[in-house]
Amino acid sequence: MKKELQKRLGKYTAAAAALVGAAGANAQVVYTNVDPDVSVDAAPGVPAGEALDLNNDANPDFALFSGDTIATTGSRVRYTVVAPYGTAASSNAIAGETPSAYDYALALNSGDMINATLNWIAATNTMAYNVDSSNPYNENWNGVTDKYLGLKFVVAGNTHYGWARLDVDAIGDVWTLKDYAYQSTPDSTILAGEGGSVNNIGEAAMEQLVHFVNQPNNTVKLMVNEALTDGVISLVSSNGQLISNGNVDGKQFIVELNGLSAGIYIINASFAEGSITKKVIVH
Repeated sequence: MKKELQKRLGKYTAAAAALVGAAGANAQVVYTNVDPDVSVDAAPGVPAGEALDLNNDANPDFALFSGDTIATTGSRVRYTVVAPYGTAASSNAIAGETPSAYDYALALNSGDMINATLNWIAATNTMAYNVDSSNPYNENWNGVTDKYLGLKFVVAGNTHYGWARLDVDAIGDVWTLKDYAYQSTPDSTILAGEGGSVNNIGEAAMEQLVHFVNQPNNTVKLMVNEALTDGVISLVSSNGQLISNGNVDGKQFIVELNGLSAGIYIINASFAEGSITKKVIVH
């Protein structure tokens, strides 16, 4: 079954851009809030899925996929899986375990360490599995709320660790993606949930409080509402390299783009109240 699922995951790459919401930075952690949350409920006989682009560079890193089908035995089988995907799929991996020689993605708790010490599986991992309304195997994700996938992906030859926070219904094929983040410093530990906040205000509210102004001297000026506190602004390249960062002092912050190589960059603005991101292109 898993080989067949892997072949079918390619249908969902176009969904990656829909997952990018408000984002910010906590040290070298690049955070993306999925606002509104992305929910998937596989209809009987109609598989469904979404691509997950951890560093928002338009190259999917993983795919989340669910299905609802009738097995040859006549049993109704519902499931959710996660798989490496994209140009570096052979190097990307999921933190998991292999009881009975099958791959099961771990459901991590907030604060769990995600680094090289985990067991990394570069293959499709089962998250949730349900047969005739029962959970018969070693699945970790049936009926969970606010648990975290541990994810490892490669960008420009560098290994980065990240997480994605999801809910999965006990029935096995209904799930909700809430947010995700990655550590932009290669080979560095990230904690599950690090960089994010369940209580952050939404993207729409942040757009009213932080304005990005492109200026003719190849800089971007951020206009920050005085209601926001503890601001940190970071500039990150598409391959995860931290270019610059600084604390917000006052109502304005200038991001310098002069001297940068051509490409896509991400400005992350993180505050105690929430966070937001903007992509900029340097020609």
